[in-house]
Amino acid sequence: MTDPDAPLLETRGLSKVYGRFTALHPTDITVRAGSIHGFLGKNGAGKSTLVKLIAGSERPTAGQILFKGEDITGLPLVRRRQLGIHLLSQHAEVVADLSVAENLLLPDYPRRGPFVDVRAMHAKARALLERYDVPFAVDQPAGALSAPDQRRLGIVRTLVEGSALVMLDEPTTALSQEERSSLFDWVRSLNDAGQTFVFISHFNNEIQAICDRATVLRDGRVVADGADPRAMGSAEISELVVGSAVDEFVRVPRVAERERLVVRDLVTEGVGPVSFSVGAGEIVGFVGLPGSGAQESARAVAGLRPVQSGTVELDGRALRTADVRGALDSGMVYLTNDRHGEGIVGPMSVRESLRLGNWPSRGGLLADGEITKTYEKYHARMHFRVAGPEQPIEELSGGNQQKIILGRLLARQPEVLILDEPTLGVDVATKEEVHRLIDELTGSGLAVILLAYDTDEMVRMVDRVVSFSDGRVVGELVGTEVTADAILGRLHHETALADA
Repeated sequence: MTDPDAPLLETRGLSKVYGRFTALHPTDITVRAGSIHGFLGKNGAGKSTLVKLIAGSERPTAGQILFKGEDITGLPLVRRRQLGIHLLSQHAEVVADLSVAENLLLPDYPRRGPFVDVRAMHAKARALLERYDVPFAVDQPAGALSAPDQRRLGIVRTLVEGSALVMLDEPTTALSQEERSSLFDWVRSLNDAGQTFVFISHFNNEIQAICDRATVLRDGRVVADGADPRAMGSAEISELVVGSAVDEFVRVPRVAERERLVVRDLVTEGVGPVSFSVGAGEIVGFVGLPGSGAQESARAVAGLRPVQSGTVELDGRALRTADVRGALDSGMVYLTNDRHGEGIVGPMSVRESLRLGNWPSRGGLLADGEITKTYEKYHARMHFRVAGPEQPIEELSGGNQQKIILGRLLARQPEVLILDEPTLGVDVATKEEVHRLIDELTGSGLAVILLAYDTDEMVRMVDRVVSFSDGRVVGELVGTEVTADAILGRLHHETALADA
């Protein structure tokens, strides 16, 4: 039985400074053995910096880290992993082309002479998966697993390596509510067996659902440590996170007076024909399971998928959206849900990132002054937290990266804005900022398409919902019909059809 009061991990005066920017002020926290300990805070609050210092991927400016009573401050990342400290990022850490068994046992494969003993490897992997109650086929490619199952595989691999402390950084990113609940149940079962977790999240309800202790960070400082989040109200936690009461934004629905975007009989690979419209100042939500045609249709309109047939019109004029450049020139912009893969160039500065793909020039020369003006304008408007305009965008928190990507799109002065998970992986305060900004933009007549797993976000923001299934538009919800139950009902109906 694990002693609930035994400190597994402690930090004493731990801090991190980048130049003139203090990412983490002197910090004292305690993680108890056998707990699920939540780290909660806004983007830029210091959560990522803290876990990187604990894992050993960053070195502290000052302070100590104690693990099982031993000072590990000077130890490298590899040595800390050997001691049992593992950090799993929000992006599933699996090798997609390798099998489940190969991922699980990498690189310590059983061998027969110079060759990998595949039969023995599969047998060992099956035993481990059974031990941790994970029913995967050991020979299937890891890339074929769903997002939550890839996270399970990553966690099991850390346990195989003897992890005493597993730190999960935003593990529910891009998961549906059902997938989140299933993952939580499984993590709780591991915790019941004595495994210690640190759970990093932006969401109060997640911390309250799974954590028995919590540390709240704000502006690089710990403002609460060791509290039981289950005994606190969501408003109380939000006030700790933000520093004041959070005024949740609820958009007033609009009825479009005229159509702006009209799509007729659109066909792209595996999808169509589909037809839909978006009015001036209207937000239309696209709902559907992966592969239903919702995301595929949105990407086709934005020039990110080839259009085989059909028409796309804006304000009555036919648009050329055969490719991204044509779509951009026509006033169509797309906010990707893959921030790291499609949204940023890591080493590029924040200032340059705001004009990426839209470089201002004079007489054939780059207009550097215009780039600076864009930075100043959107820094004031988007309130992203940076050390300075030349800071590499890869060093920023996910929410600040998202603000900069959105600012880059707005710098193009678009007519149609397609948002694919615009608040994915951002904190509650940033989410409210993004929602208010989107509403402000629709007030000027912008047409918006919203794709989101979060049904509450959909209900709060959209005027209409268009539901997709099997590559077709299969229904629509309007006005008061747009409820969480109605949206989930559409998705469950689609799931039942897929399973039939």
